[in-house]
Amino acid sequence: MAVPIQKMLDFSGKTVIVTGGRAGLGSGIAKRFAETGANVVITYRTEDPAHPAAEVVAEIEKRGARGLAIRTDVRDAARSREMIAKAAEVFGRVDMLVNNAGIYPHHDLLTVGEAEWDDMHQSNLRGAFFCAQAAANQMIRQGTGGAIVNILSINAFRPMADGLVYGSSKAGLEMVTRCMAFELGKYGIRVNAVAPGLIDAPGLDQNVPGWRERYSDRAPLGRIAQHVDIADVCIFCCSELSAWVTGETILADGGVMLAEAY
Repeated sequence: MAVPIQKMLDFSGKTVIVTGGRAGLGSGIAKRFAETGANVVITYRTEDPAHPAAEVVAEIEKRGARGLAIRTDVRDAARSREMIAKAAEVFGRVDMLVNNAGIYPHHDLLTVGEAEWDDMHQSNLRGAFFCAQAAANQMIRQGTGGAIVNILSINAFRPMADGLVYGSSKAGLEMVTRCMAFELGKYGIRVNAVAPGLIDAPGLDQNVPGWRERYSDRAPLGRIAQHVDIADVCIFCCSELSAWVTGETILADGGVMLAEAY
């Protein structure tokens, strides 16, 4: 008998970890997961008085869920393992991981240095893998299966000016997604990725003037993404609605990849 759809979106008793959840897209994903009834763990590397982690936890709890903030650095595999262990200790289990933490500066390919290259790949690729590895090991110990979602970017598939370092880190994570899905399926663990396009953010129009209009003009759906647009795709990937989906990347870009380069 098919499971009722409402039950598929009820994560009560389950625990999700959202890395990079203190601000931006990560905080939007975390708050949206709180509406599913899940215990929500956010991680953050640096504190910001303007956007404190405690504020996100308060928003999670306001939505009726239990929240926890853990300070860590995904570039350090040992600290990622400690973070997963702490989440399991507090909530008893880890069921879902959204690998959102990352950086996205632009670099000129003719002048980018080794340190900048390494920092980007350690944050976006190496860090994401070792978080996923630690989460997968916890899920295997539990014997409950689970879901891992890696946040990519359409720039993993489409070149962008000054985007070689960033794009290559996300393209690498796309292959990590497929390889992990291939190897973890036998444990009931699904691994998928979500590749957003341009996402609305404070200061967007000042930092990249004209991008909102250019993107909206080229996207068939006629706008840029809001945090909830991406969060809902992550929830789908973690829910039983996608029980038969693994190793896939969902382009959550409003259709812009169907158009010419923006």
